[in-house]
Amino acid sequence: MRKKGSHYSNDEKYHFIRLYHESGMSKRSFCKLHGISSASQLRYWLKKFTVPSEDVSLSSEVVSTMSNRSKEDYKDENAQLKKRIKELEKALCLFLSWKPRLVI
Repeated sequence: MRKKGSHYSNDEKYHFIRLYHESGMSKRSFCKLHGISSASQLRYWLKKFTVPSEDVSLSSEVVSTMSNRSKEDYKDENAQLKKRIKELEKALCLFLSWKPRLVI
C-alpha cells in the first residue's frame, strides 16, 4: 500500500482504471485490494481519464452469449430466480422461528 499523498503516473492510473472495469468489484473493495488510498481517488481518475472502449469491452464470447438469448430465456430465468428467492425466504423464516429445546 502506498503512503497517503503518493503520486501515480498516468500509465498507472490507466492500468488501475482498466483493472477496475474488468474486476466487477466495488470501488472501495478494489482500492483496498490494490492499495489505493481511497475510493474517492479512483472516482476522480474515472472522471478525469477515459479509457478507450476497446480496452474495457466485453469479450466476443460474452457478447455472443448475451445477444443470442431471447426475451423468453430472460423471463424464464427471472421466474426461476423469483421462485428461489421465495424458497430462501421461507427457509429463513423457519430458521428464525426455530427454538432449540432443552433436553434433560
